[in-house]
Amino acid sequence: MFKNREGYPDPTAGEAIKEADRQPEAVSWLIKTFHEIAALLGYEIVGRIVIRDRKTKRIWR
Repeated sequence: MFKNREGYPDPTAGEAIKEADRQPEAVSWLIKTFHEIAALLGYEIVGRIVIRDRKTKRIWR
């Protein structure tokens, strides 16, 4: 559970932070698609896939 600076539980702020940090569905779909294409071609992705949003410059790992 998320706690505020004083150490008290703050579930509202915790949920807001969790939602703001959540990876967009499009990024999840893209990573899954990369793995599926590699498998179809007989390859396996063994490292991390890092994607950066061109508009926001946010990086998704």
